[in-house]
Amino acid sequence: MNNNHILIIDRDEAFTRATEAYFSQLGIDVISTTDGVDGYRFVTETQPAMVMLDTVQTNLDGFQICKLIKMDDRFENIPIVFVSSNDMQEDVMKAEQAGCDLFLRKPIVLDQLTEELINLIMVNNPAEA
Repeated sequence: MNNNHILIIDRDEAFTRATEAYFSQLGIDVISTTDGVDGYRFVTETQPAMVMLDTVQTNLDGFQICKLIKMDDRFENIPIVFVSSNDMQEDVMKAEQAGCDLFLRKPIVLDQLTEELINLIMVNNPAEA
């Protein structure tokens, strides 16, 4: 498994740019897309260390993408983090039912996010610890 990058699937280009720049400073590569179908294709082709996505996407929504990833034995251990400005409890529950590992509300402070994301990667990939 190629565990040296994060995949971001989000239509919020400002969030994506800021997150890419932040992780780049940490030496972590980021692949991003605004399209749900492309995002799932990137998962199957690159097997990222983690997927960050929003609930609302083009073509496939975040819940559908999460379910597809978690249903596939090859990818079920990839941590999935929802990052959304939508704070409806119903969406949090739908994300959990789809198999997400963490649900965060925008705006987020990237410095505070780092440790939690590293913990998720290490829990799901103990050989990397």
